[in-house]
Amino acid sequence: MPLNKNPDDLDSKRLEQELTLYKRMVNASHDSITLIDRNYIYQVANNAYIDARKMKGEEILHHSVAAVWGNEVFNELIKEKLNECFKGKIVSHESAYEFNKGELNYIETRYYPCFNSEGDTVYAVIVSHNITELKQSQEKIKHLAYYDSLTNLPSRLLFMDRLHHAIEITKRDKKSMALFFLDLDEFKKINDTFGHNAGDELLVGVAKRLQKSLRDIDTIGRPGEIISILYPLASKHFSRIGGDEFTLIIPNLSDKKFSTTVAERVISLFKDPFQVAGREMFISTSIGVALYPDNGKDVETLLKNADTAMYNAKGQGKNTFQYYSSSMNVQALERINLENKLRYAIKNEEFLLYYQPQYDINTRQLVGVEALIRWKNLEMGLVPPGDFIPLAEETGMIIPIGEWVMRSACRQGKIWHDRGFGNLHICVNFSMRQFFDINIVDKIKSVIETTQCDPNRLELEITESAMMHDTDRAIHILNELKEMGIKISLDDFGTGYSSLTYLKKFPIDTLKIDQSFVRNADLKGYDGAIISAITAMCNQLRIKVVAEGVETEESLNFLKKRYCHVAQGFFFSRPLPVEEFEKLL
Repeated sequence: MPLNKNPDDLDSKRLEQELTLYKRMVNASHDSITLIDRNYIYQVANNAYIDARKMKGEEILHHSVAAVWGNEVFNELIKEKLNECFKGKIVSHESAYEFNKGELNYIETRYYPCFNSEGDTVYAVIVSHNITELKQSQEKIKHLAYYDSLTNLPSRLLFMDRLHHAIEITKRDKKSMALFFLDLDEFKKINDTFGHNAGDELLVGVAKRLQKSLRDIDTIGRPGEIISILYPLASKHFSRIGGDEFTLIIPNLSDKKFSTTVAERVISLFKDPFQVAGREMFISTSIGVALYPDNGKDVETLLKNADTAMYNAKGQGKNTFQYYSSSMNVQALERINLENKLRYAIKNEEFLLYYQPQYDINTRQLVGVEALIRWKNLEMGLVPPGDFIPLAEETGMIIPIGEWVMRSACRQGKIWHDRGFGNLHICVNFSMRQFFDINIVDKIKSVIETTQCDPNRLELEITESAMMHDTDRAIHILNELKEMGIKISLDDFGTGYSSLTYLKKFPIDTLKIDQSFVRNADLKGYDGAIISAITAMCNQLRIKVVAEGVETEESLNFLKKRYCHVAQGFFFSRPLPVEEFEKLL
């Protein structure tokens, strides 16, 4: 017969089994779990907690929290949380601990009250979860949001936050503040010419140079003129807010002259070339400066006005800085209106060509024409190229405009050829952006095929500064054009690099002496000497010389004696619309 077992023995055994199971469960947890009584004594500590503390179990169990953590940590961090828990509240907090030297861990700790049958809190169950990986992931996400992934500079989001705080602090302290808005000059041409990888490499180089300059900027002003406005982030940082646009906040400004000195220092950073894709590359910057509170009292207004001042700096010739003034808003609005009208003009082909005759100096026979674009707008009338070509260059609209000029000039050349004027050369100007278009050769071939223009009567005029931008690629493009039978003219010679070495390297047929040396020139002085040198050199190199800006008989005779070949200018004729030019034919 089975023996009767004592129920108390069964309950005791069941309780022992359950305690063993609970102990295994607690020790299996990766979270640190402890049980602390109201006297702040450890009653339970699982393996994860013991391992994290780098201690032995007997050094923790039945010891006080103060003994394990030290009185300072216990009194300042733990005791208050335990007392709240013993009042029956669930308490949580985050903290960072350096368990191993140099190894920082972020811990999320929760305190749970443990009640007896009467409802009194007798223990606090403390569960600590290591959230270091979560924190690191959050920091990475935060860094991606607040810092530019290419340059590692603060991004637009962080910049806007800093600017807001800078305004608040400046307002509170009744001080002034300067906002710098930087935009790289002709950056799009570098992207179009060398590719976006080269553009990105240049942006990284610019960012490094700007960051390095902050130590120099610190030494410009008196102590306290540059301060930190956000901990742990200082305001004296450049930010990249998009594309090739950078910003700098100068808070606590006591003298406008200081911001002028900073602007001059920043511009000087660009005087040395950048190393990009194994070559030296020069670039400059235009800076707009807006002051708080004079030019705006909120983030949006201050940023908009600094941007407006930057565009005004570009209009002043670039590589300079401008302070904002209220009159700039009118100019900015006019620029936007002009840009919109120009886009509409491209869509509706509101352009027409004028032709300036070119004459053989010796025979005074008409030998060629230079095609010059004009814009006929219903509101503005006939718009000269100087009023819209710079805008077209800056916005990239020069590409479709240039294609229209090429196509129209070639089509007109074909008409004149069919009418018996086949010896007439058609000269077409090319901008640097258009010349370095990746598909430029194919586009020219397409135009010649569709218009049936004789390539041997087509002459492309390219400025020497455009050719010097990337000499190796320029030579490659020019050789392809030469193989098609197209003539190459070097325009505005004498105003740029004027390197004699490049005259030898480039496959040039014609060199055009810039009108600044010919028009109203002192023929017995420096201008005359330069013209004489250019013509003598070109005759030795068997390069045809064309003089622009010929306005007097005296200038024409001077050029004739120097063996200049072709002349154009008001002495012969102004640029003419096609109907009037055909009367000359």
